[in-house]
Amino acid sequence: MDNADVIDRFYTFCKGVWASFLNLVSGYADATHKADFDYDFGVAFMLAVIILFFVGSACWAASIASSRRYKAIPHFLLGLVLPWIYPLVILFALDIKGHKQMILAAEQEKQEKERAEAERQKNIAINTDGQAEQEAVDDNGFNQAHFASIIRNADSEPGPWKVVFSGNEMIVTKVLEALPELVSVEVQGDGGKTFTMRIPYAKMESWEDA
Repeated sequence: MDNADVIDRFYTFCKGVWASFLNLVSGYADATHKADFDYDFGVAFMLAVIILFFVGSACWAASIASSRRYKAIPHFLLGLVLPWIYPLVILFALDIKGHKQMILAAEQEKQEKERAEAERQKNIAINTDGQAEQEAVDDNGFNQAHFASIIRNADSEPGPWKVVFSGNEMIVTKVLEALPELVSVEVQGDGGKTFTMRIPYAKMESWEDA
């Protein structure tokens, strides 16, 4: 049931209450007339004002509640019990039903979209870096197949080799293993000692016989 239906039903209810009140007053007037009672206009006017005072408060409270997606009848009754005080209180204190939940849901949806976008940008950056490294490998000619060939021909081409990568120059005495993105080699250090090192293809600048 949407707000329009609630307001329409409430309006119909108020019309029925008012019609019942008028019928009651009319019946009372007829009874007093037949009984030859004196009609006191001042008393009747005060009675009408008092009734309108309470009913007006109740209707206003119910109207505020229904406009903010709450059931009208409980607030109508509270408006009768606390005339004009209760409607004024809920006018400023009663939030739209579900409004906070909608704001929270919208904020959560925004955060999820931001996380998804950040993840997408991260994946794009990773793919771009990987593509750049692969292009660098393709450009300099150093790859797994190249060094696998050196390993296979170790007897005829035993080395050593002078290698430059990332601006560093060193002597490689043996190619140990060719991996998809790097090569494992044996490097000659100070004093003739050797140690194992892994060199990424993308950072390799030159490889030539020593």
